Amino acid sequence: MTNELRIAVLGVGMMGADHVARISSKIAGARVAVVNDYFTEKAEELAASIPGARVVNDPIDAIADPEVDAVLLATPGPTHEKQLLACLEYGKPVMCEKPLTTDVETSLAVVKAEAELGKKLIQVGFMRRFDNEYADLKALIDSGDIGRPLVVHCAHRNPAVPPHFDSAMIVKDSLVHEVDVTRFLLDEEITTVQIITPSANTNAPAGLKDPQIAIFTTETGRHVDAEVFVTTGIAY
Repeated sequence: MTNELRIAVLGVGMMGADHVARISSKIAGARVAVVNDYFTEKAEELAASIPGARVVNDPIDAIADPEVDAVLLATPGPTHEKQLLACLEYGKPVMCEKPLTTDVETSLAVVKAEAELGKKLIQVGFMRRFDNEYADLKALIDSGDIGRPLVVHCAHRNPAVPPHFDSAMIVKDSLVHEVDVTRFLLDEEITTVQIITPSANTNAPAGLKDPQIAIFTTETGRHVDAEVFVTTGIAY
């Protein structure tokens, strides 16, 4: 491994391109070495704008490339299982955009594979844990100065989502952040989940039930409700 972390970015749509920009302009000691995307032209166009970057057309070859030290997955969720298992096989640390995978069985298989490896290589892109305000709230809760929180309210609002965004993605791509926040802030597991679907926003893509309200119960009986509204038109 060189002194500079050489990263392969798989998937260079909106999210992946944002990661490429951050690595290239805001992060010291790292560079984008390899770019991969299903749409080869998009990958080639982006790689041409990054000094030293090159395109590898096959995602598994990109992961296995000897000139890649770490991987960033911004590919569609259904592709994650195979790509994550390849990262484990080749011993490459990987930051995976959520969801880890799109169903319970494959997520468990990935977690078990990492456990058997005996080395933590996978991190999912839950950025709220690293937000200063969430970190301050976590410290306040842990201090005990406000007592024991019994009720937590979360709001997740986006101005719009892509046309292909469906009701399942509200849970897997959006609500999943509040699942992580609940476990992070309260240090306990969620035991029950209830989803309520109010009258739908008529501006939402066809088939998308938006907004949705999720109600979690934790293992000690604490209550968390999360408003998820991803077609508000006005964001947060």
